[in-house]
Amino acid sequence: MRILLVLAMMGWGLVWPLSKMLLEFGSPAQIASLRYLLVLVCFVPLMWLWKIPFAVPRAVLLPTLITGVLNALYSYLMYAGMPYGDSGNAGVITEVLSPIIAAFLWSVYKRESLSKSAKIGLMLGLLAGAFLVDVFGSWRSMFSAFYVIYVLASLDWAALMISSRLATEKINAIALNFYTSVMTFVLLCPALFADSSGLGGDFGSGVVIESGVVIESGVVIESGAFITSLWDKPLVFFALLVVAAVFCTVFATTIFYKALFVLGVVEGGIYALLAPVFALGFAYLLLDEVPRWHTIVGGVLAVGSIYIINILGKKH
Repeated sequence: MRILLVLAMMGWGLVWPLSKMLLEFGSPAQIASLRYLLVLVCFVPLMWLWKIPFAVPRAVLLPTLITGVLNALYSYLMYAGMPYGDSGNAGVITEVLSPIIAAFLWSVYKRESLSKSAKIGLMLGLLAGAFLVDVFGSWRSMFSAFYVIYVLASLDWAALMISSRLATEKINAIALNFYTSVMTFVLLCPALFADSSGLGGDFGSGVVIESGVVIESGVVIESGAFITSLWDKPLVFFALLVVAAVFCTVFATTIFYKALFVLGVVEGGIYALLAPVFALGFAYLLLDEVPRWHTIVGGVLAVGSIYIINILGKKH
């Protein structure tokens, strides 16, 4: 199980550079909707095999709906910020800030007083956040599109962690993932019918549009609805999409929940700290993104914060 869990964390880290690579073929909403279409299709046989009921108890209908909406927003933000910075940095910011913010929001929601270790962890997390958005290098950078988007994504994911925690009191975690995938696809799928001439973001001044055809640097790209040109995409597009959906999402998420059951929350949670490390590593290998010093410092501090809050706190 431990080896499988390491592979799962590799998937969580790998999804960040893959997401940036996928944006060469579509808009954030288009890529996210296709990814979660594959995810929900994969979850159906898993639920049938493990005899997980599809019914959603009325008591957790609202948190399940909220989780789905938050997941759709997070998925869009995850892809939308990629053109503004490095995927590895995006992965570190989101992966490490989310649990810190969630720990604080959960204590507020439960009206619980913070333990000494939690207070130390949150203070360390605040310092980590300052490094991650490069406050000490240039305070204006924290207002850049890249950092604003991924701080919002972290807030969104933190809220999602809380809503999913409430939902899983009455519904299986795999079933919850299935329904959040369904909602994410439904909310974002209208983008599949949008004009495909917007692929890859800003084309720049070298683009010419003639008679419904986009011409960029001598390459002709058919315009029209994105979904009608889907099967004209190169094989690498489908390969990246399948890996992002099946390995990075379905496999990684399923193994993580199974590991929490087998190994326990404390030991299983420790492995989650590997995800931002893998995000930086895969971003370097696949996209030649060299990690920035403030990202590394902030990431290390944030990992320490998560360990203090979620690991040491649970041990005591």
